[in-house]
Amino acid sequence: MVGMSTTAIDRFVRWNLDFDGDLYGTDERERLRWYEGIATAAAVQWFLVPLVAAVLIWPLGRPAILPLSAVMVALLLPIGLSTAYVRARRVETVPRRWSAKRVLFSTMTGLPTTVFLIGVLRAWQPDSNMWKGAVVGAVIGGLIGILLSAQQVRKRRRRDALPAGDED
Repeated sequence: MVGMSTTAIDRFVRWNLDFDGDLYGTDERERLRWYEGIATAAAVQWFLVPLVAAVLIWPLGRPAILPLSAVMVALLLPIGLSTAYVRARRVETVPRRWSAKRVLFSTMTGLPTTVFLIGVLRAWQPDSNMWKGAVVGAVIGGLIGILLSAQQVRKRRRRDALPAGDED
């Protein structure tokens, strides 16, 4: 990390990855396998936790809003931290193209969160039809998100197509 300042996040990441210890094995092959396993577990959690919250909010209603919301925040904050960390290390987070797998994973992580939020509105005011309006808003917001994502992909493709600048 030459030339980069060391932040609290950097120090935590280095401590967590335990480069000088044996928490994730004793060689690069073992470390890589542990990191693969952790990434797989994270992908499953990013889908299952919102799915469970989305399913439970509907039958449990208003009393479940606070605990399930706390669980969702506890899931989403580290995801945001992860994204901020890789962006700070100049990792491109905009895809070159949207593959079928990326669309599937994005839907599997986004849809349960949306269903949970709509369920929260319904649980908060069960006699109101506000949650039905939220469904319409979610569809419109999803379409806007798709358009903005497509625009970002086009920008990245144009940027990648530019000749590399002279670094002298």
